[in-house]
Amino acid sequence: MKNVTICYIGGGSKNWAQKYFSDLVLQDKLCGTMRLYDIDKTMMKVNKKYFEKLMKNNKGKVNTEWKCEVYTDINTALKGCDIVIISILPYTMKNMYHDVHHAEKYGIYQPVGDTVGVGGYSRALRTLGTYKYFALRIKENCPNAWVINYTNPMSMCTNALYFAFPEIKAFGCCHEVFSSQKMLCDLLDMYNAMDEEGKKCFMKSDLKGTMEALKKTKYTFDHFKSFNPDLDRHEIYTNVQGINHFTFINEAHYKDMDLMPLYKAFVPMHEEYTKQHLVKFDIYQKNGIFGAAGDRHLAEFIPERFLPLGKKEYHFENGFELTTVKSRIHNDIKRRRQLKFQAYCPFVKLKPGKSGEEGTLQLIALMGLGDLISNVNVVNRGQAKDLPMGTAVETNAKFTKDHIEPIKCGVIKDKYLHDRVTLHATNQKEYVEAYFRKDKAALRAIFKRDPQVSRLEPKLQDQLFDELIEINKECLEDWLLK
Repeated sequence: MKNVTICYIGGGSKNWAQKYFSDLVLQDKLCGTMRLYDIDKTMMKVNKKYFEKLMKNNKGKVNTEWKCEVYTDINTALKGCDIVIISILPYTMKNMYHDVHHAEKYGIYQPVGDTVGVGGYSRALRTLGTYKYFALRIKENCPNAWVINYTNPMSMCTNALYFAFPEIKAFGCCHEVFSSQKMLCDLLDMYNAMDEEGKKCFMKSDLKGTMEALKKTKYTFDHFKSFNPDLDRHEIYTNVQGINHFTFINEAHYKDMDLMPLYKAFVPMHEEYTKQHLVKFDIYQKNGIFGAAGDRHLAEFIPERFLPLGKKEYHFENGFELTTVKSRIHNDIKRRRQLKFQAYCPFVKLKPGKSGEEGTLQLIALMGLGDLISNVNVVNRGQAKDLPMGTAVETNAKFTKDHIEPIKCGVIKDKYLHDRVTLHATNQKEYVEAYFRKDKAALRAIFKRDPQVSRLEPKLQDQLFDELIEINKECLEDWLLK
């Protein structure tokens, strides 16, 4: 068992932290110290209590020892750490509200608003300076630590870490691809359970025949959305291409079985069954590749297809909802109360459960305790040869002791998608570069060529950019306000 020190920047987290805690106490290869750092001192202390209680309540299940500490000084928290986790909310929910909803008066509707488009670039204005600060603090206090970023906009945050500290050992981790892998496992569960006639119906996209065949098995057609397959998703291999939240799978195998024909057969049956035309399936039918992120994210990269200007209700035709920030604020308040109750009520017993995330497995591999292949966001050094170099791309990578080796993913063959991914990857790279050289005019120009924004008249594009600066002014560096 290897002893490690982890610094969690954003240690007052009300979601990711609890997942990490559970995964850490359920594994048996790492032990050590978890240092929590956050500007939200109240929730940081709640999480310390939560972690300690989780350990105490499960002594029979826990085969590792952890000490949890809280820090109010980032330099002290980082000093000598082996691993740094960054998972923060860039400022407040009020800021997020404006990211997502301010542009609605221009007819721009965003399902998520944290990666590209108006919301993504507004959020980046607040986040890039903070990530520059984090990178410099890491350089000073733990330059050899592995740094895992979970904050969005993922690609720009990861780029900022490398721009500020080129030698940093950082990568971005996102779980969107995992859901796509689970869906493939669900399909394979159903397919393998059917008799030969049922399999023939499935491969012919015969919904009625497939559903009849499934009656003889333990599955129904709804199993495709269980996200709890009998087959472990780690048993299938998927080749990942693209950038964060605009990610694709062009190959999928289970042992020697090609899973893409299975997916191709399933897509029209899903549409017939649900009466919904999902974004990922539309991309497959029109562009020949499996969209491997959630529909809400994918739609924001191709807004002209899925989020037309001024049509608030159009998203329902594509099977996804617009997530309001008001609902997020409500859930945040509820989650705070819930965590405090769980941490401090003596009658509540905490039980760890595997999160399905890969952060802990990645750490175990990097500490030399077992190799792993996982999808990650790292700066392109040739693993995606058809995309811009020097900006974060999402591909598979092999994790070994103190090393991550990105796996070459091939080219995106569909010209439309290739050009669109290239546009967004270029924008993300150049936006970070412009921020670091304090070039407000360049930031404006990049913002205006985003597909969400470029649909507006030029005068309105400039007006919207200026309004976002004004809205975020309390969080921005002085040069942005001039």
